[in-house]
Amino acid sequence: MPLSPIGQRLVSLGTALLVLWLLAVIAGPAWLAHSGLALNAHGHAALHAHGHPFVDARSLWGVPNFMDVWTNLAMGVAGLLGGWVLLRGGPWAPGTRLALAVFFGGLLATCFGSAWYHWAPDAHGLVLDRMGMAVTFAGALALAVAERVGQKPAACVMRLTLVVALLSAAMPLTHGNVLPWAVVQFGGMALMAWLALHKPRAGALGVRLGVLIALYALAKLLELGDEAVFHATGNVVSGHSLKHLVAGLAAWPVLRAMRQNARATGRGAVPSEQ
Repeated sequence: MPLSPIGQRLVSLGTALLVLWLLAVIAGPAWLAHSGLALNAHGHAALHAHGHPFVDARSLWGVPNFMDVWTNLAMGVAGLLGGWVLLRGGPWAPGTRLALAVFFGGLLATCFGSAWYHWAPDAHGLVLDRMGMAVTFAGALALAVAERVGQKPAACVMRLTLVVALLSAAMPLTHGNVLPWAVVQFGGMALMAWLALHKPRAGALGVRLGVLIALYALAKLLELGDEAVFHATGNVVSGHSLKHLVAGLAAWPVLRAMRQNARATGRGAVPSEQ
C-alpha cells in the first residue's frame, strides 16, 4: 500500500532528522571540544558546591539525594497502571498495542534507572537513566505515528527510534558526545508536535498529543530551573524532583484515551492493522 501524503512527509522529516543525528555523531566531539564544553565524571558540564549535579542533595532515612530518588516512584506507578490496563485487553490494533507496551515499559525502566542514578550520580548511572527515557520516548513517538499516520509506519518508527535513542544515551559516556542525545530529544519532540497538528486517523486511540507535549515541555522547564524552583519553594522541593512527578503524569493522557476508547468501542473489537 502506497504511503499517504502525511506518511510521505513523515519519511522526509524523519530522514532529515536522521541526517542531523549522523552529523551530531560524526562532528559532535570536535564541536564540543572547540566550544570548550566538557563533561565531568557525572556526565554533566557543571556541579554544585556539594559535588552533586542537582541542587537538592539532602539525605533522609539513609537514602542519599532523597527527593530526587523517591519522586521516581511516580513513573513506576504510571508504568504499572498502564501495564495493568493493557493486560486487561482492549480494542487496540497490534501496532498501537506494541507502542503502548513500549511506552509503559519505558516508564518502569526509567523509574528504576533514574532512582539508581540519583542514589549515587555518576556517568554510568546516567546512561541507565537515559536508556529508560529512550525506551519511553520510542513508545511515545510510535504512538503518535499510529494516531496520525498508521500502524505499520508506527512499528518502523519505533524500531528506528529505539536503536538511535539507545545509542545516543550511551554516547556521552563512550565518546563524551551529548549532541546525538539532544537531537533525539528535541528533534523527536518537534516531530511529535508536527504530528499533533494533523487530524487523528480513523480508528485512532484518541491520545491528546498536545497535552503529552505540554507535559514534556513542563518537565524540561522544571529540569532547567532546578535551582530556581528549589529556592522559590523555600528549599522544600527542587525543579528536578518536580520533573519526575510531571514525567509520571505524562501517562495520564494515554491512560485516559485507553479507558475512553475501551468504553466507546467495547473490549472485544480490535481494529485491523493498516
